[in-house]
Amino acid sequence: MIRHVLGVTATTAALLVVPAHAASAAEPAAARTTVTFSDTHEILHGNPYTGTAFDVNTHRTPGTPGYTFTNDPGITDFIEGTKKIPADADVVRLQIAWADFEPDDGVFVWDRLDAFMKRVNEQGKKVEFQLLMSEAPDYKNDPGVFPYEYPPAWLFDKAGVPFRMAPYNDYFSKQPIYYNPIYLDRLKRAVDAFAGRYDGDPGVAWVDLRAFSLFGEWSGWNDAMNFPWPDNATRVATLQAILKIYDDAFDKSMVMMQNAGAEVNKNDPDADTQAKRFSVFGYDKAATFKNWGVRSDTVNAGFVWHNYGDTSQAPYVNRRLRRDMIQVSEGSNWDNPTIMLNNPRLFVKNSLEGYHSNLQGINNTGFENWQPMKDAYGEWFETLARYTGYRFLMPTATYDTEVKPGGEFRISHTWTNNAVGFSPRRYPVEVRFTDKSTGDVVWRGTDATLDQTKLFKGDVRQINSAFTLPADLPTGSYDVAVAMLGEDGKPAIELAMPGGKGKVYPIGAVQVVAGAVQAGLPTTPLTQFTIQNEDYTAAVGAYGVEAPPEGGLGALYMDAAGESAEYDNVDVPATGTYRVEFRASSEEANHLKFEVDGKEVTTVKVPDSGGYNTYRTFERQIPLTEGRHTIKLTRPDGRWFFLNWMRFTLERPESVTLQAESATEQQGTQNTDLTDSDDGTPGVAYIDTGDWSRFDDVSVPADGKYLLQLRYSTVNDKPLKFRVEVDGADATGPLSLGPTGGMLSPRTEDFVLPLTAGKHSVKVVWIEASTSVVWNWMRLDLQGTSEQTVEAEHWTMQWNTDQEWNWKGADTGVVTKDGIVGGIDPHDYLRYENVFVPYTGMYKVTFKGSAAEDTTFRFEVDGDRNTVFVPKSDNANMTTWVKIPAGLHTLRIVSEGSGLELDRFTLTASTAAIKALDITGASTLKVGEPGQLSVSTVAADGTRTPVTKGVTFKSSDPSIATVDADGLVTPRTWGTATITAIHDGFSGEHKLTVTDPKVVLTYVNDTDQRIVYPADDFIYSPDRGMGDYGDDVHAGWRAGQAVEFTFTGTGISLLSERYSDMSTIDIYVDGELKATVDCDSPVRLTAQRVFQLTGLPMGDHTIKVVNGADKFLIIDAFVVETPNTWNGAELGVGNVSAKSVTLTWPSVPTATGYAVFNGGTEVMRVTGTTARVTGLRGRTSYTFTVRPLAAGGTTLPIELSATVQTKG
Repeated sequence: MIRHVLGVTATTAALLVVPAHAASAAEPAAARTTVTFSDTHEILHGNPYTGTAFDVNTHRTPGTPGYTFTNDPGITDFIEGTKKIPADADVVRLQIAWADFEPDDGVFVWDRLDAFMKRVNEQGKKVEFQLLMSEAPDYKNDPGVFPYEYPPAWLFDKAGVPFRMAPYNDYFSKQPIYYNPIYLDRLKRAVDAFAGRYDGDPGVAWVDLRAFSLFGEWSGWNDAMNFPWPDNATRVATLQAILKIYDDAFDKSMVMMQNAGAEVNKNDPDADTQAKRFSVFGYDKAATFKNWGVRSDTVNAGFVWHNYGDTSQAPYVNRRLRRDMIQVSEGSNWDNPTIMLNNPRLFVKNSLEGYHSNLQGINNTGFENWQPMKDAYGEWFETLARYTGYRFLMPTATYDTEVKPGGEFRISHTWTNNAVGFSPRRYPVEVRFTDKSTGDVVWRGTDATLDQTKLFKGDVRQINSAFTLPADLPTGSYDVAVAMLGEDGKPAIELAMPGGKGKVYPIGAVQVVAGAVQAGLPTTPLTQFTIQNEDYTAAVGAYGVEAPPEGGLGALYMDAAGESAEYDNVDVPATGTYRVEFRASSEEANHLKFEVDGKEVTTVKVPDSGGYNTYRTFERQIPLTEGRHTIKLTRPDGRWFFLNWMRFTLERPESVTLQAESATEQQGTQNTDLTDSDDGTPGVAYIDTGDWSRFDDVSVPADGKYLLQLRYSTVNDKPLKFRVEVDGADATGPLSLGPTGGMLSPRTEDFVLPLTAGKHSVKVVWIEASTSVVWNWMRLDLQGTSEQTVEAEHWTMQWNTDQEWNWKGADTGVVTKDGIVGGIDPHDYLRYENVFVPYTGMYKVTFKGSAAEDTTFRFEVDGDRNTVFVPKSDNANMTTWVKIPAGLHTLRIVSEGSGLELDRFTLTASTAAIKALDITGASTLKVGEPGQLSVSTVAADGTRTPVTKGVTFKSSDPSIATVDADGLVTPRTWGTATITAIHDGFSGEHKLTVTDPKVVLTYVNDTDQRIVYPADDFIYSPDRGMGDYGDDVHAGWRAGQAVEFTFTGTGISLLSERYSDMSTIDIYVDGELKATVDCDSPVRLTAQRVFQLTGLPMGDHTIKVVNGADKFLIIDAFVVETPNTWNGAELGVGNVSAKSVTLTWPSVPTATGYAVFNGGTEVMRVTGTTARVTGLRGRTSYTFTVRPLAAGGTTLPIELSATVQTKG
């Protein structure tokens, strides 16, 4: 594609396959460099169609008539220069009534407004004109409305426009009959006159079509429902006429359609007409206009501001049109104590994550309240200003550093949008060379390929540009810079990049050298886009739910066959095969049908995510064509299913996938259906030692190291090794694979493989296997160098997972001071969105901070968790290793303790030899018998090297087992624990079961009739499939509910569940409060021992569990402990004859007697420790068992047994 821009030829390359950092061996060294840039985190000001709003009208004092634009003293001060628009405000919202500029019929007055606009332009600000042209509120009778006389009095008194007294809150206002031809004529004349003077003025942001309640303006809902239209045709014609007046008048300046805000009564037989009567008609019509946007409903902190129901028109606007029409929003009064200042963070969260606003205001500040408002909202005002609208960043660029006059300059530049809105206009990207000494621009080229109107948060667009340089370009060294240009050809956009001056951003240097050799071509462009699944545009049965535990605004929920969600505004940027990642929470064997434009593409068998509301990513390859499409997701079957997001990444030659079942030739293996796997493709099974699969003509795009990722699952724990041969030569040596835990639990092992550019034969040879593996695919991703640092205070959102919707003061979350993030309490989190990673690879993440005590935090990549151990230190460097795919990602740090402070963290790409830790040792230990753990590093080639220094050990439950600095484990009591070893950022886990031979455990399931449950609001939930004891639980959700269980023993434990919706419970034993247990957890953990009490006197006891809040209390099982006093004892057998035998045993101090069994039949009870069993047959084998008796005659859960042959 060739463009002629400013006299310079620009060529946009669509598919160029040789990476800049890995030229082929036949070429000379590449004169090319790669530069990277992180978001500056600075608040950007002055960009068109976005920013922070400032209400310039003086706020009226209650009980007074207030001011119009004509007599407003604050506006007068601004015009006279004694006041200025605040520097951190971008768009000035001016409410101006019809009567202000046409005080008499046909008489227009512009002097004051001209003077106002002059000042606005001098300050470089923009104005949102809120034209008040409809009903006239009665401020004398309602102190809560604006004082303006909207339509001038002459409209009714002289022009003769009829009106009605319309209901307006608790009074009536004078409202024109909109379909009257005199009204429409005068309205058109006034709007035309206003547009004729200000349309296209550089100081105009847009014109707000405000206060036409018939379109659904919030103050006129009742109006809209009751306006006396004579018939439907008149209503439609009038609405169209009013919209056309504005559309015809404003050719250059944008017009804002006002908010939706109307509810629809579904039981009304005219519900469709009812909906059309409100905003849907207006938005449908306005969406067809080229130059229109959307003013959304009033956003506040009254509740989670995202209506997923089907009665409100707000979802229609906020989800369906958010990719077509920019949205501007307003808040309630800045000092409103019940829906604004009650939770400033939630107001900001709603504005950004719910509405995706391009402009957000906090109402009614005026000059006098701007600073008090900022003081009240603090960091949340800054967060709102930073991420409202669009925020363009070039995170990386690769370009020629040596070029010749008349030759080509090639640059591969990647762009992201790090804010929540988008630009309604396109801005060509300019690249320029500047003389280092004079600052003069010696050359510039422009590429208009980037479409900012379709660049949303979560999207990546990489553009490969090639410019033909002038033949007379002087040789020398020049600075290289980029800019986005406006219609006048001048730099127009502030970017989130460092070093900018005059909206031009330096990126490096270039040498113009006669005879310079052209380097290899850039990589294939990286293209990616993301859909948040709660942003559906239509749904049947499916609905949005609040944020999943891993964060975000919400998720999609479907739990019945036939339910569906539709996304009709998906813009696919390029044709090709996309790797689609689904972030889901599901049981195994759920299905999901994926349709594009009404045609089924695939039906996915969704893998088990690991539990309810626990998320996992699985992927499919789906072909898509460039353009707008409708994607529909349908559930063919039932059961619970959550979907958080879908990420689409265009497949590129730099990532080579070899499907196991598609080998050119294979020996000994057999293809098998593996549609249960993450990508839904078949696989290869029945693999034995010596079997192999060969893939011919594998195209490797460039020399370099490749991340080799092998996807497989195992059916047992037998040893498993393979090697990779390239063109007949061993390229890896033996590579080891570990067990996955079953056929339906696939995993990926990562290795490093050096390759050269060209076509190769790649062979996978199984060195050690015994039909124990199913192999799905192998993927090769080209590696490179990358390092980026993220300052800890540069979070996108922060708070506490337990208080996501609550406000307990400004320090509910973290506190930032002098660039250090501190005040970090348990469950506080920091979220960093749109973090760009240039290629799929292993990244070492190094955190710099400190801790007042040993603690841990979770480092999450798109929800996948990695635990980071922080030692007590004033200056600690903590590390972890993660594999991250190319593209944009959300990173989150979640504290699991107190005393943590963070300065920054760095992501460094590496092909380091170490890729994992392996811990070996006994998996079962007895109380009192220590065990030693050994740690080895696992190299990329699968070899293991013992490590004895620099290892930190942690126990998940020190009450069960402790571990010292040398890996010596001391069992404490029965149960299970996980021992974690940490070394150089890697961690490994060792599952340990502790038994206690001195204790007998009796598990009592929740269905046991001895357990007493509340009569109401306590339910039985069977067949949960979540790992519960007995696969069932009982659950209640009311504060004060109590569950009781009487048992016989010396100890008791409660098995329950830990999760974010679980309650705090009080536990009493024999009437005495023994513990208060918080069952909260960021992840769902079932069958958890949440309480244990030992050392009770042998006998009957009662445990009582009391719910402490209106949250869930779950009873899974009780575990009764009794002392095993017969540990190591034997049942004595003597005096054996043909018909009798004598049994003897040690006494049990707490026993009231003993029961003797012949096989499974009780034959006698005795009080002593001897029994003579008679009535036997000669030469017959018998098994006798003795069990002690508790008070009341029940048997204790211990026994002694012996088998004997009678004489004959």
